[in-house]
Amino acid sequence: MSGISGKERAKQAIAFHDRGFNCAQSVACAFTENTGLDEKTLFRITEGLGLGMGCMDGTCGAISAAAVLSGLKCSTGQTQAPDSKKASYEASASCLQAFLKKNGSLTCRELRGEDTGTPLRPCPGCIEDAVQIIDRQLFPEE
Repeated sequence: MSGISGKERAKQAIAFHDRGFNCAQSVACAFTENTGLDEKTLFRITEGLGLGMGCMDGTCGAISAAAVLSGLKCSTGQTQAPDSKKASYEASASCLQAFLKKNGSLTCRELRGEDTGTPLRPCPGCIEDAVQIIDRQLFPEE
């Protein structure tokens, strides 16, 4: 563990977004040292999750990164006899529920205010919230 604070990690994720990463890539790549994967691999794995799974009608990319990170943290990798799905699902759900409680929606379109003209939370805020939630729920300092 690098000892990076949640606030510093959120700044790093927003800097990734400013460079052109989508929201999922920005969040996932901010946790590179927690995953055992390099930045390029995380970037590729999460590319299809941006823009609400590519259509704005799906889950916000920023918090969808929690599902990928939950699997990377909780999965035992037992392909012959999968035994860790429950832990991964629970970790992912915990992050999504915290994000929903904080922002009032999980849907990209609603968060961005595409239909109402009034965003619930712009992308940089969603990225910041997702990083802080994931940091607290999945990778708390021990």
